[in-house]
Amino acid sequence: MKFASQRGIKVLMVVVVAIAAGAIVAQRNMSAAPAPAKSTEADSRPRIEVVHPRRVTVARRLQTNATLAAFEEADLFAKVTGYLSDVRVDIGDHVKAGQVLAVIDIPELEQQLAEDQAQLASKQSALETARRQVDHDRANRTLQDITLKRQEALFKDQWVPAQMVDQTRADAAVAKANVGVAKANRTLAAHQIDLAAATVEKTKALLAYSQIVAPFDGVVARRLVNRGDLVQAPTGTLMTPLFTVQRIDTIRVFCDVPENDVPLVHIGDPAIVKPSGLEGKPFIGKVTRYSLRLDPETRNMRTEIDLPNPEERLYPGMYAQVSLEMNRRPDVLTVPAAAVGSDGDGSFVNTIADNRITRLAVRTGLTDNGRIEVTAGLSEGTPVVAIVKGAPPPGTAVQPSKVNTNS
Repeated sequence: MKFASQRGIKVLMVVVVAIAAGAIVAQRNMSAAPAPAKSTEADSRPRIEVVHPRRVTVARRLQTNATLAAFEEADLFAKVTGYLSDVRVDIGDHVKAGQVLAVIDIPELEQQLAEDQAQLASKQSALETARRQVDHDRANRTLQDITLKRQEALFKDQWVPAQMVDQTRADAAVAKANVGVAKANRTLAAHQIDLAAATVEKTKALLAYSQIVAPFDGVVARRLVNRGDLVQAPTGTLMTPLFTVQRIDTIRVFCDVPENDVPLVHIGDPAIVKPSGLEGKPFIGKVTRYSLRLDPETRNMRTEIDLPNPEERLYPGMYAQVSLEMNRRPDVLTVPAAAVGSDGDGSFVNTIADNRITRLAVRTGLTDNGRIEVTAGLSEGTPVVAIVKGAPPPGTAVQPSKVNTNS
């Protein structure tokens, strides 16, 4: 009886082991079996890259040619005729306002100044004489008035004859007239001094033109004379300057804005200037001024950008490319330009709904740096097919694959 019980236990253990082995084999067979038809269908759907709209700042950018010019430029001419006795600067020299650049020798003008100053001194002496004459005539008139009063008093008491009184009265009248003449002579002498002084100042002014001076801080761009040259004031046939001085601590950048873009230009609009021949970072500036008129021949508006030039890397006459940023719009909804298509019905993007391509009509605005502003028809969370060109037609089942949202 005991032996039969042990034998039953062994048989049971064999059966359990067999069942376990069968389960393992079945599991392996199931793993090796082909996937259901539904999985096969999902793997056959095309993979489509999608992006989400992103808010950025966009602007309309105008690329145009530009020319660099000095902030100030002056051609310096002679005002008087003479020979250059000294030339103190050359091209490339930095000069300060009022610095003497050249000297014109005019000996006859110096002699004229000496004569004018002598005339002024003579007129000043004449004025002093006229003043003393006024004082003399006033004193004489006072004396004649007193004498007349005494004579009239004596005449009442019949101490003097009438003829003497008449003579004294006449002398008093002459003394009064002499005072008036003396005053007139004094006034004339004062006016003559003014005239002589003005003549001296005029000669000094002409003599000052014998020195050619810098009108502002800058650089000598041209020197067209040498010592010993005869120079004279410019005329209709002679208009060659002695020097050209340019101020280049600030550079003017001249560019032209087409008529269609003129309404979008404003003072302070950012500008990127890339001068030809200069490597490295471009120069960043702003629209400083514009002419408020269009050239009738080109229909362009002259626009200027001022660039600080402390290191003097920019030179007048250089050619440059300018990018003007106009109509700046911050924080607007955008998608990659490749995600927007257009046809006879307008602009559109492809979106993914229930894993199928869906066409969505949109309204667009500015295009900037590879992105297009979407003004209507799209929400920020809507997935958009990254590239509309070559995408499957609407209704096609796809597998969306999200790409970098910064694309």
